[in-house]
Amino acid sequence: MRICGAFANTDSDAWARKLTLAWPEGGGRTFSFDLGGSMRGAPYHGDQFCAEVKHYQGPADQGTHFVEFLAKCYVAQQEKYLFGDHYMWITWAPFNVNNWSQLHEPQRIESAVVQHRQRIFGDVSEEEARKRIDANAVQSVSERVWRIVLSEKQEGLLPLTEWRAILAHELILKGEW
Repeated sequence: MRICGAFANTDSDAWARKLTLAWPEGGGRTFSFDLGGSMRGAPYHGDQFCAEVKHYQGPADQGTHFVEFLAKCYVAQQEKYLFGDHYMWITWAPFNVNNWSQLHEPQRIESAVVQHRQRIFGDVSEEEARKRIDANAVQSVSERVWRIVLSEKQEGLLPLTEWRAILAHELILKGEW
């Protein structure tokens, strides 16, 4: 109920375009976030988000995908992406649990950018890529990443229909629905 509007890159071509960005040096290659939308309620009211969704049964290769996700978030932040107020990683299976609390620390983001440097900076060395990294963008990404782990049973813990109706009524009266 904290999301007042959400869409997936599979909903329509228009939504897919809104969730798609170009790699700066990717030779025309693009990437897309899975979801985007708006949030409601303090402290996030009016903030925009984009998300990557991994409905996996186990950790699988999420660690590799997460590193690429961080690089994508860096590019989005550099581009001042409309849906870049929050970058969400939504999964049903935790991964890299020994490092879970550090997964989006600045040095991890820098490492992800260096690893994907050819699509971000072109044909440069690791050393040159490190010199080109925007520390402010890295810090901003670090502060905006969310790691959300869901479960099948948790999906059933929704507010009762009556409660959703009361909330919807109140939001309509306030002009927020």
